[in-house]
Amino acid sequence: MAEMGAGDFEPIERSSVAEQVAKKLLDLVRTKNLRPGDQLPPERELAAAMQVSRPSVREALRGLQILGVLKVRQGGGIYVSSLEASDLLGPLQLLITLNEHNVNALYESRKLIDGGIGRMAAERITAEDLTRMKNMLLVQRGLINDPIGFRVSDVEFHRVLSDATGNPFLVRVSTSLYILGMEYRRIAAENPGVLGQSFKDHELIVAALEARDPDAAEAAMVQHMTNVHLSTVNAMDITP
Repeated sequence: MAEMGAGDFEPIERSSVAEQVAKKLLDLVRTKNLRPGDQLPPERELAAAMQVSRPSVREALRGLQILGVLKVRQGGGIYVSSLEASDLLGPLQLLITLNEHNVNALYESRKLIDGGIGRMAAERITAEDLTRMKNMLLVQRGLINDPIGFRVSDVEFHRVLSDATGNPFLVRVSTSLYILGMEYRRIAAENPGVLGQSFKDHELIVAALEARDPDAAEAAMVQHMTNVHLSTVNAMDITP
């Protein structure tokens, strides 16, 4: 459990106290004084350290839980979440629902971002990561009729690919866009031919990476996003 005392915090003004408590805690996360998995002190100790009331602390903690920054674990205790995109985008997905008006914008963004990732990865991917991706293809070939298994492998495929850029900002943006489209990707994966097409796309991507060909890698990624876009729109059309 992270230890905190009054010296860790400046006195807080009394206006919007809960909001300021939340901001102070976010600052501690941002500066890595609080890290993923750290347990926060009890509400009582936080209130004493910050020189505010327990209800203000309680309200701030509740807000940060809604944002996905904090999590309550079974058995009690409040912890800093993993801070992965899946945690932080959960609340955002309630506000940004994929629909016919924004799906084109989402995949326009993915073509731009993931195309650039393909180009950069072709120049930077290590032999070890390339081998991992080739091994994933062997696994995915046997998962074309297993939507859940293929989806799990697909997440890992794109994670390794984006990580190969060595650019944490691109990784976070790409992961965020991937998650926002997940709702209809689950439906699309059930349609005949969709996973088979994704597997073919993945083969072309890996071939371009292995050839260290940035142009081909970018083109393969853009084509993959085009195919995913089309199957997503088709899935949306048949969803009541």
